[in-house]
Amino acid sequence: MKPSNLMTRYVWIPVCILVLWILAPLVAQAAESANIAGPEGVAQKLKTAESSTSIFPQPAWLHPYDSWKKHIKDNYGISFGLSAYWLYQAASDSPGDDDDAFGGIYRFQGSWVAFGRDTGHPGRLEWRVENRSNVGNYLSPSQLGGEIGAAALNTGFGYSDNFSTDISVLNWTQVLFDKRAGLAAGRLAFDVYLDAFRFQTFSRGFLNRAFTINPTIGTTGIGALGAAAKGFVTENVLIGGQIYDGNAASGDFDFDTFEEHEWLKAVEVAWTPAIARYKTDRVQFTYWDKDAREKAAVSGGNGWVVSAGWQLTDRLIPFTRFGHSDGGAGVAAESAASIGFEYIPRKDQAWSLGAGWAKPSEKTFGPGLDDEYVIETSYKFQIWPFLSLTPDLQLLLDPAKNPDNSSVWVFGLRAIVNL
Repeated sequence: MKPSNLMTRYVWIPVCILVLWILAPLVAQAAESANIAGPEGVAQKLKTAESSTSIFPQPAWLHPYDSWKKHIKDNYGISFGLSAYWLYQAASDSPGDDDDAFGGIYRFQGSWVAFGRDTGHPGRLEWRVENRSNVGNYLSPSQLGGEIGAAALNTGFGYSDNFSTDISVLNWTQVLFDKRAGLAAGRLAFDVYLDAFRFQTFSRGFLNRAFTINPTIGTTGIGALGAAAKGFVTENVLIGGQIYDGNAASGDFDFDTFEEHEWLKAVEVAWTPAIARYKTDRVQFTYWDKDAREKAAVSGGNGWVVSAGWQLTDRLIPFTRFGHSDGGAGVAAESAASIGFEYIPRKDQAWSLGAGWAKPSEKTFGPGLDDEYVIETSYKFQIWPFLSLTPDLQLLLDPAKNPDNSSVWVFGLRAIVNL
């Protein structure tokens, strides 16, 4: 390997983290902290589950369990939870024999604040044991997306059939500088940190990849050895850097791929009107680069993503995202854009509506594919604190791998259980 390539791979991410470390203490302190992780982070998911507002109160039979969990958290700094996500989808048409799918995501996750509780610099160990699979003899929802011809805009993205039970998260997260910055290192879920965005989660209203993980961005396996650091350098500007094993495979606890020294790297800059509004109001730019994977015979690639969201009122949250790549690194799209909103008529319900477009990557899928479009809407009901139901409807237009059909409807029903 040439020395210049070594410099590219090993120097620019540590430099970004060093700049963050130096600058963060120089700015004024703030009472509100920024999350280094997005909404799919372990600590964030546990906090959301605890604070959910529902149509009906928690059943009495769960009160002893909730009290026991609170006792452990208050006395030992340990939070944990069990989660199950089930998604059933049915398509109006499919070139193959199957036009419906049923799959699940199952998680046991937790966080132990080992020191610094009630301070501005807590340190915690996070873990997540995870499995994703189809239910019975059904296709998984991600398989159904491919079955109906979706390329970049998979209609059931994330609900796969081949994610064996695995320790997908096992890392140390250290909060720094009076909760203005933080870093995480260990076995990471890359989608928790890479271009982390309010709707980049399985728990809100959207299911299509157009609205969850930007299809132009390079990815790796869930459970990749790596590190991420982010922090505020002024009251309005956050910067960050991250690096992951580019050969990690979801559902496979394998350290050998780390020895290949092929990385997924990214830097991020975000602007928000105030640190206290970072979770809801911000514009962020992410640049990523992924090395070629020699054994897998996959080319390298790079690209950038811009994401913006703004909570206009207590009930209305519009957003937009745009991304562009060179089509390498196995990405789904060369260019993609999405726009939409979430409207909250009451605290226990949410309506989502969005539209997305993508130009599938020729390097990944081959030349001559049409651009894809999708319109998706859903309505989430938080029935009890432990259970939500979300009916979902997608209209996929011009599915790239199904040129005989100009449109396919996909109805979905998702249930989430958090205990």
